[in-house]
Amino acid sequence: MHLTAERVSYLHEQDIEELMNVIKETCRPSVEKEAAIVQRAVHLVRQGAVQQYTYSDDEVVVTLSAVVPFTVRLAFGRSSANCTCPTPGICEHVVAVAFHLYMQFNSLSEWLQEWRQSEVQQLALKISERTPEAWISVLGRLMDPIRAMSPSESASVFLHETDQAGQRMLPLSPFEYEWKPLFELYYQLLLIDAAMPYLQKNMDLITGDAQHYPEWQLLAWIRSQFEKIQKVVKSLGSRPRLFETDPFYEKAKDLLRGMVLGHQGLFRERILTYILLWDKLFTENAAREKERLHLQQETASEKVFLEFALDLIQNNQAQLEEIALREGGERIDCWLPIADYCLSIEMMDALNTVMNTIYPHIAKYYKSEVPFRNRLNFIRKIDGLLEEADFSGEERERMFMNYGMASVPVYADFLIERERFAEWSALMHRFDVSFDSIDSDTFRLVSQKDPMAVMPLFHTYAMRFIGEKNRHSYRRAVRIFKRMRTCAKKAGQIDFWNRYIDTVRDQYRRLRALNEEMEKGNLNL
Repeated sequence: MHLTAERVSYLHEQDIEELMNVIKETCRPSVEKEAAIVQRAVHLVRQGAVQQYTYSDDEVVVTLSAVVPFTVRLAFGRSSANCTCPTPGICEHVVAVAFHLYMQFNSLSEWLQEWRQSEVQQLALKISERTPEAWISVLGRLMDPIRAMSPSESASVFLHETDQAGQRMLPLSPFEYEWKPLFELYYQLLLIDAAMPYLQKNMDLITGDAQHYPEWQLLAWIRSQFEKIQKVVKSLGSRPRLFETDPFYEKAKDLLRGMVLGHQGLFRERILTYILLWDKLFTENAAREKERLHLQQETASEKVFLEFALDLIQNNQAQLEEIALREGGERIDCWLPIADYCLSIEMMDALNTVMNTIYPHIAKYYKSEVPFRNRLNFIRKIDGLLEEADFSGEERERMFMNYGMASVPVYADFLIERERFAEWSALMHRFDVSFDSIDSDTFRLVSQKDPMAVMPLFHTYAMRFIGEKNRHSYRRAVRIFKRMRTCAKKAGQIDFWNRYIDTVRDQYRRLRALNEEMEKGNLNL
């Protein structure tokens, strides 16, 4: 007969407790393969794979609705558990059913926390050996659940796992005040390294706008990790360095290089972390020259940007220009974070070098690589960098010609700044920009500076409102006519205005409501 999970759990509460103890003894969190069984079982439970129970003579049969369905048989009277999968011994399917039954009246999260805590106790013994290798081994073990995560897992699950890793790290941290920040630096570098595969598969392009909530969560997490690294680096830089820490700093350079060059995507976060550490923490010239030798042995294509970063830190302008000339500007996604950094530290010669390198390739990159939702922000960023790099107005305007309609807000600001009001008005006409999307202050400025330039645009909007044929729209049209009247008066075109408004009145003499509103407006001069 079919029973609910709650009923089965109620009937065999003690048997389920014993099964959970067997799982705790069998699946040790310190053994990767055994810990993976628990992780996959938790994933099955979260996916809802465990559903219907068939119960008979103290025996429960459950078929898990997974990609490949398997049947689990729990014989409580004989304390046995079997599964149709080929895995010998206890498997993730048996564990998933046990978890599902246990969580009906208990907290599975608390059980998992206690299970992982046993691992922390074992790791604490291992980390008592204070060497870089011991730290990497222990902290790397904490990252196993994050590395094992499927890209299909939700952002909430990812954040939960990273939070759990942080909780398990705290008891392992050294007691000494001088060692704590260095341990935290190791933890942050290994955490980001473990999280990168999940992040890059869930967010091909991370920006700060127009994102769904899960993407926003991941973006906020990335930013918080970078802020934590900044705090750690600041703390390390403000303290005298112990002789015993030298091997740890040397190994940290390898961890940093591996984290930056070992992944694809999210280059901004990787390169900024690299620059931060080499600018604030590894300040010796000899160490930087040694790092160049390491980079020459790397095969990753992005290593050239790390070389550029080292020269940027050392303000070696000649070498920067040589690297930019050799590399070219096709990799705009890699050059832009460096350009932002140059601007933030006011290295204008380096910024000019970067922008001149990418300038010929911006249009192609924009059309093929920039998603529609990010195009306006991209245009604003590029134009702002070109302006800071002292590109001429003609060069900046040439870029607007490649962007199309997405550039209208930025190009409009560009024209207004240069008081090219007639061209601004033509731009609004060309791309059929709606009346409500134009700021009233902009209309006011153009009306004061060049009143006749805006008259054709006002006419277009007024005719459009009249065409809607309702009293509310007629009133809006009359308000525009009043603005036009003010512009004509300011330009000394009184006769023109009177002829114009009489012509409009005559053209629409059959629209009684419009004529009433126009009479109220007292539009003639």
